[in-house]
Amino acid sequence: MPPHVVPVLRLHLEQYAGRERLFMSRDGSPLRGNTLYQAFVRARKRAGLDHLTVHDLRHTGQTLAAQTGATLADLMKRLGHSSMAAARRYLHAVDGRDQEIAKALSDLAADGDAARLPHRITM
Repeated sequence: MPPHVVPVLRLHLEQYAGRERLFMSRDGSPLRGNTLYQAFVRARKRAGLDHLTVHDLRHTGQTLAAQTGATLADLMKRLGHSSMAAARRYLHAVDGRDQEIAKALSDLAADGDAARLPHRITM
């Protein structure tokens, strides 16, 4: 769970303490299976993004995770993928980073701080 969501959930729990469920409908009954989807449809319509799907949100979340430096194993775990091929779909966001990586390596070498350079590990 992203850390910025935690305070919002804590506040929600304080306001609605004693309920059986974390989220309820406006009338206090349990949420129905399609409640979140209906809210999503209304939100995308208000935003003028009628073409957007729930899967697009999933893809965007994984792509953003890849951009933060998440490894292939991290991406697989986040969505429960059992194959690397499925998780690789989200790595397009880091395509073309060769120049950025090369510069970072060059900067590491140029600053002369040997302690920051990786050391060879023998097995």
